[in-house]
Amino acid sequence: MLSRPLRCALVLLLACCSKRAAVVQQADAGAASGGALVARIGKFELHEADVQRAMAREPGASPERFKSPQARRELIEGLVRFELLAQAAERAGLTKDPDAVHALQQIAVTKLVNQTLGAVAAPATLTEAEVEREYNARQASDFTLPPAAQVRHIRVSDAKLAESIAARAKALGAQDDRGFASLATRTSEDTSTRADGGNLGFIDKTSHLPAALVNAALSMKAPGEVVGPIQVDSGYEILRLVSLRAAAVSPFSSVEEPIRQRLYRERRAHALEDYVARLRKETHVEVVAGQAPDASVP
Repeated sequence: MLSRPLRCALVLLLACCSKRAAVVQQADAGAASGGALVARIGKFELHEADVQRAMAREPGASPERFKSPQARRELIEGLVRFELLAQAAERAGLTKDPDAVHALQQIAVTKLVNQTLGAVAAPATLTEAEVEREYNARQASDFTLPPAAQVRHIRVSDAKLAESIAARAKALGAQDDRGFASLATRTSEDTSTRADGGNLGFIDKTSHLPAALVNAALSMKAPGEVVGPIQVDSGYEILRLVSLRAAAVSPFSSVEEPIRQRLYRERRAHALEDYVARLRKETHVEVVAGQAPDASVP
C-alpha cells in the first residue's frame, strides 16, 4: 500500500499525465492550437496554453502576479520540474498503480459531478420567496437566540464557607456589581473566572453548564439578585444577575446568504442521489460479497 504522501504525489502526477496526453493530441493536430512552444522535456512539448492553465490553477493568484519575467521563469521551471517527475513516475509504472488509478478516477468523478450538477439550484438561481420560506420554517429553531442571563459567580468547595459568602453577597446593594466582582476575585476557587470578577457571561438553555446552575441563572428576575449556595458536582455556587437578554430573532437580511448556501447544498445532494440512481438503473450492478470475509477461515 502506498503511503499517503506518495498517493498525494501520484494524484498530481496523474493529473499532469492526463494533461500531457491532451497536449500531445494537440501537437498532432498542429502545434499552433496550443500556442507558442515554451519548452521541450523529453518528447513532451510545453506550450503557452499549458502555461496559461497553470496560471489559472494558482489559488488566489491574479494575472499580474506572473507579469514579471522572473515570476514567469519560476512558473515555467516549476512546470518543467513537475514534468520530469511525472515522466519518472510513468517509467516506474506508478501511473498504473491501483491507488494512483483510483486517485485519477476521483478527480474525474469530481469533474463529472460538477459538470452534470453545476447549475442545479445554484445559490443565485434560488428565488427570494424560496429563501424566505426556509427562513420562516426554521426561524424558531435556527435563527432565534433564546432568552439569556448574564451572571457572575463564586464557587467554593466548603458548604459553610459558601453560606458565609452568600450572606455577604446578598448584603450588597442591587447596583453594587463591582462589590460582587471584588468578592469573587478574593474568594472564588474557579481560577478561570476569578480574575474577571467571576464573570460567566450570558447563560441560556443551551449552555454547557450544570443544569442546577443554568436553571438558577434563568430563574432570576432583576439585575442585582443573588441566589445560592447551589450545590453542583464541583462545589457550591453563588450567582448574581448582571443583566437579562430577551429572545432575539436574527433578521432575514443577516442570514439570507447562509440559507441560500444551505439550500444549494441540500438540493445538490438530492440531485446527486437521483443521478446515481439513474446510473444504477442503466447499469447492471451485482454485489457478490456484501460482508467482510471471516478472518478465521483460511
